[in-house]
Amino acid sequence: MNKLMYIGLIVILFSCKSNSIAQEKEKKSSQNAKIEKPKFGDPNDNELTKLKEVPNNQIPPNTVHLSVIVLEVSEDKAICNITNTTSIKVRIKQVIGSGSGIVNMVSSNQEIILGLRQNTLKYITSLKTKLNKEIFIIVKEKPCSNFSQTLYEIISFESKN
Repeated sequence: MNKLMYIGLIVILFSCKSNSIAQEKEKKSSQNAKIEKPKFGDPNDNELTKLKEVPNNQIPPNTVHLSVIVLEVSEDKAICNITNTTSIKVRIKQVIGSGSGIVNMVSSNQEIILGLRQNTLKYITSLKTKLNKEIFIIVKEKPCSNFSQTLYEIISFESKN
C-alpha cells in the first residue's frame, strides 16, 4: 500500500512539472512585449511626478501669517477661559499664508481677538502705538477644549512700511 502511495505521489509531481514547463514557455513570449511606465496626473504636464522645490520659508503647522489692522489693545481679557494679560482686537486685511492643521481658518475683513505670548512692557507699548495701523503678524492657533472657540497667540509682529 505504501508503494502505491509513493508511486502516486511521484506521478503527481511529474504531472505538475510538465504544467510548469508549459507555463514557462508562455511567459517567455510575453516578456518580449514593451512595458510602459505608469503615468500620473495630467498626461500633458505630468504634474504629480514633477519635483517641487521646497521653499526656505515654509510655514510651521498651526501657524498663520496675517496682515492686520490693530483696532484695540486690552488687558486681562479671557479667551477660552484663559485670562491673557494682554490681548488685541484686529481686523484681518489679508491672510498671507498658513501651515497645515488649521482647525478654524480666519478670513479677510474678519475681526478677531489675539492673545499676546510675550507679555513684556516693550511689546505692549509697541502695539499701543500701532492702533489703526497695518502690521504683519504671525499667530499660532490653539483650539479650546470645547472646540467652539480658538485661541490665536501672537508669536511675532512687525510694522508694515
